Amino acid sequence: MLFKRRKRQSLFKKLKNFMWPSSGWKRSLLYIKHRLIRLPYSTHNIALGLAAGCVVSWTPTWGIQILQCYVFCKITRASFLASVLGTTFGNPWTFPILIWISHLVGQAFVDITGLENYFNMIGGPTVVPDEHGFGVTAFIPTLIGGYIMAALTFPLFYYSFYYFLKAARAAQNRVKIKVHDLAERVHDIKEHRQDKKR
Repeated sequence: MLFKRRKRQSLFKKLKNFMWPSSGWKRSLLYIKHRLIRLPYSTHNIALGLAAGCVVSWTPTWGIQILQCYVFCKITRASFLASVLGTTFGNPWTFPILIWISHLVGQAFVDITGLENYFNMIGGPTVVPDEHGFGVTAFIPTLIGGYIMAALTFPLFYYSFYYFLKAARAAQNRVKIKVHDLAERVHDIKEHRQDKKR
């Protein structure tokens, strides 16, 4: 296959690159930036997809986060590739913080609304952590908190990405115009020299 690695990477190497890219974070982020700018979608659609990918990282729904992004993109016509790139917001470095915040928000919501009593009534201690630790008992409030945080932070992510992409694309267009003008000047100079020789 074209562009396939000559030497197959070991599982340890793959995990290491996932935790810390071999090319460095700066270069990886620059690659993502250039990839996003070149996507054949409107700035709105790309920003929408990126925001969806970022906010789904608040939820403890590993394994179906991409599926959630796909459904959202189908409904809103956002860029699915942008949403997949947006899910990198949730990574081994940020997941502990994101899930901890989601759990705190979800537990507070459950306490305020009285859902704790409802869950205890229908299925035992499914919400309140017991003496043995969190385990499954923490999932429901974390899930609720994750979607609350997703709803709260979606506008922040969307507008941040929208204006960033708008500025980046405008800068790219200015560079293209300059390159085009320079190419035309070089062409004019060459034609002028050829006319003189005649």
